[in-house]
Formats: sequence, structure tokens, C-alpha cells
Amino acid sequence: MNLSRAGVKKGIPPMGFRELKSRYHRLKTGLRGANLAGPFALAASVRRFLSEPITLERAKEELRAALADREDRFLGLVRAHVYARPSSPFLKLLRRCGCDYADLEHQVRRHGLEPTLERLAVEGVYLTAEESKGKKDVVRGNESFRIDPQDLENSELSADYLSQSSGTSNRPITSVVSLDRLAIWTVTRCIFLAAHDLFSCSHAVYDAVLPAGGGVRNVLSNAKLGIATDRWFARSVGQATLGGGYYHFITRLIVLAGKSAGSRLPVPEVIGVHDTRHLVDWVRDESRRGKCCCITTAASNAVRIARAAAETAVSLDGTRFVASGEPLTDVKREMIERVGAVAIANYGFEDLAVKVGYGCARPAHTDEMHVNGQDLAVVAHCRSMADGSDIRPLLFTSLQPLSPRFFLNVENGDYATLSQRDCGCLLESAGFTLHIHGVRSFEKFTSEGMNYFYGDLFELFEKTLPAEFGGGPGDYQLIEEEDAGGQTRLTLLLHPAVDGVDEAKLIARLKEALRSGASGGRFMTDIWQNAGTLRVLREPPRASARGKILPLHIAR
Repeated sequence: MNLSRAGVKKGIPPMGFRELKSRYHRLKTGLRGANLAGPFALAASVRRFLSEPITLERAKEELRAALADREDRFLGLVRAHVYARPSSPFLKLLRRCGCDYADLEHQVRRHGLEPTLERLAVEGVYLTAEESKGKKDVVRGNESFRIDPQDLENSELSADYLSQSSGTSNRPITSVVSLDRLAIWTVTRCIFLAAHDLFSCSHAVYDAVLPAGGGVRNVLSNAKLGIATDRWFARSVGQATLGGGYYHFITRLIVLAGKSAGSRLPVPEVIGVHDTRHLVDWVRDESRRGKCCCITTAASNAVRIARAAAETAVSLDGTRFVASGEPLTDVKREMIERVGAVAIANYGFEDLAVKVGYGCARPAHTDEMHVNGQDLAVVAHCRSMADGSDIRPLLFTSLQPLSPRFFLNVENGDYATLSQRDCGCLLESAGFTLHIHGVRSFEKFTSEGMNYFYGDLFELFEKTLPAEFGGGPGDYQLIEEEDAGGQTRLTLLLHPAVDGVDEAKLIARLKEALRSGASGGRFMTDIWQNAGTLRVLREPPRASARGKILPLHIAR
């Protein structure tokens, strides 16, 4: 039976190539500073990208070679992006601790890459997330300087098209996308799909159109691996602006170029963030055809699909969700499994246009993943926060010449547990032996002119509050925003569907949790209470442009 598409809008109207070319040149003129390929060049790049399929055996060989020369690639990148550039912020940090290139090479050759990066971090060679974005001075000892984020960009990288981060916790970051880089990413993804036996599934992508990178990236990668993406359910992002018009155009161009190359690239079908019944209907119809389904989407989207299936009594038995964009928590996994589906965690980092972690096929933890050692090195570094608490943020180092930015021990605001263990899955045998789990952001509130860090808001908003007051994941969210008078307020959003909640008791419970959440919590909570910054608002939690519902949302 064919799926009824009532209520599903095609995201990109038909358009001839001549009209596409004319519109492209108008849009490119309005995008200042974008060194982009022309429309014919982009179309040719897409066709060339799809003309060279990747098999599992080829993927294993290329990954084995890439892992064997990761130290050489690192040293080559440091020589080109740091020691050959007097303005490099990393060079200032390395000189401060007396580390010239010969010293660095000696340490890497003798002790290995990750031990060298850990030692450098102890010596002060790292950047916090705020330092790397130019929000805060880099202070090491008696020296201080401010970074221009452009200093970290790979100016030599050619761009096939542009993508943009979601801006969930910081301003959106625009990145150049190279299809050559996507081909390298597809090699690793091939191993991941094989490890979870996903090649035989019917595939759908539930992700936004450009400027969000995930939708285009996944449908192109699938096509290069010989996988036909049956449906692309999308949210429209930024179509009202000139830049939005560019992204609309590029999405259409890529789809047309893919079709001309003989690949089945689906046209995006725009649906609302809460209108997930179309995905449930698609899974139901594929199941009737005897097919298992794989849906690539954000973790909170996977939960919404599972909820819609439970409400309509549709089983998602055998469905696999490749869930990324936010932590895959125990509560999310349990809700997905109630309808017979399985969730597989992925962890990405848009600043480097890289997938950090691929879900282990034999996990010991809900979100256990294998670190993508082909593209980056990851270490953890202990440092003290302003409120007196200690954290171990992740530090990332680029290993790809085609990365849009070069990082050397740079934070992204996340922490996690890194470990080595024998799991026996295909990702381990391919060479990814470092595991990561428990990925979280160290949430920061800035109300009343002070910073306060809280540990795990997911535990509070997905498990603790629903157990005591009702509801489930996605029903509670803390908003940091300014009111009409310029005062920063913390607002607890509570979904209207959660009935019978005593709001006074709820806010008291929130205050209690925040008081005990981290060092200095009682002091900060008392300040918020005296300033009247904590309040409850009855409305659905706010989703990002990519459909993610995170426990802390910073309004802009």
C-alpha cells in the first residue's frame, strides 16, 4: 500500500537547471566572502562523488591506512597550520611552554599522540570553548590575548557548498563543505552501518534541509554506499532570508545532480516538528512489505516518533534509530524500546564537520560509542571552574587536512568518559579501540551576572521531574532569556499536556535540585530566588532549528 502524503509538503519545488544557474549567481552575490564552486562545478562534483562507490572491503582498507599514518598527518598539520603561521594562537601557547616543532615531533614519536596532547594540556596548550570563539581572553600565567575565530579556519579548503551549525548553545557557525571530505566520512560510516547490519534496511532521514548539514550529508553518503534513501522528512530552516534562498537552491541542485547520476536522492518533504505520524506510517507500510527500517535523526525526534507510535498502537518492532545531535539517555532509550525499536548513539561535532563517535554494536552503556580516531584525537583535561567545581572537558585535535578548521586541544563544551575495552564488534576490529560514553554538556547559566555550572540536566528533566510530577522526555525545559526590562530570567517550561501539576511544588523541587547540582549551587539559587528569576511557564519546550529539544535552551 502506498503511503498517503496528505499534509506532507515537498520542500523544494521543481526548477530547471537554467533557472537554477541564474538564481545561484544572484544568491552568490549576496553571500559576501563565500568562495564557492559554481553551479556546474558543484553538479559535476556531486556526479563524480557518486560515480565512485565505496564497498565494505574498500572501506576497511582505507581506514586501516588512515589509522596507520595518523601521527604523520597530525605533525604535518601542526607544521602547516601552527609553526608556519606566526599569528596562530596555538603557536603562542606552544612557545610559552618552550615547545618547538622538533620537541613536539620527538614527544609524539616517543610517547604517542594522545599522551603528548594530554601533556600539552597540562602545560596550558588548550583552548576553552569560549576562548576559541573569541568570547573570552586566553589567559596563561602573565600572558593574555584574544582569539579571532577566523584564525582557526582552514583558508586553503575549497568549498562545494556551505552548512551551518544549529546554534543551540552558541551562535550558528557557517562551515565550508567539501565532497572530498564527505567521501572520507562515508568510509567510516560504511563500517558503522555494517557493524549494525543496516545495509538491508529501508532508510529514511528525518533532518532539516540546508543549512543543517545532516540531511544532505546522510542522503549523499547513503547513495555513495549504494543505499537508496526512501524518504527525507525535513524541517524548513531559514528560507525567508537571502542566505536561506542560497541553501534552498543548493539543496535542489544537489538532488537534481544526484538524480542525473542515477542515484535515488529523495526530495525533502517538509513536516512540523511534532508531526511525526508520517514516519510512523512509513515504518508501518515498510513492515507490511517485510522490511526493517532505519531512521537517522536527532535523539529527541526518535522519542517523538516512538511516542506517536505508542499513541496510535503501531509497533516499530525491528526499527533502528541512528540517534545523534544530543545525548541518548537511559530514559530516551527505554521509551524507544517500548515500541520495539532500537536506538544507536552517534556523536557529532559541527565545528569540525566530523562524527566523533559511532555507536558500539555490543555496548556496555546506553550511549557507548567508538571514537573516530581516523579524523581526530580526543583527550580529557581536568580544570577548575569559576564556581569551585572541577570538570574534565573533552579536548579535540584535528587530523584531517580537509577539516574546515584546525583544532589543537580545543574544548567544545562537552565532557564524557573515555575508556579502552574489548567489545568484539566490527568497529573495534577496524581499528577504533577507544570508547566514549556519558557525553554531556556542562550546562552554564549566566543569570544575575554570574556563571553557574550544572552537571546533568537530562537526569533531572527526563527522569526525576517526570517521576515526581508526570510527563516524560521533552516535557520540561529550562529557558535562559532576557525579559522586556533587560533582566535575565530562568523560566521552566512545562508542556500543557502534563496535567495536575502543583507549580509551586515544581519550582521548589527545581530549586532543590539546582542547589545540590554543583559547588556553589545554594548560593546561586538564593540569588535567583531573591531576584525573582525562576518561574514556570505552561508551553511546549522549544525545539532548535534541527528539531532537538535540550534541557537548557538559551533564547537569542
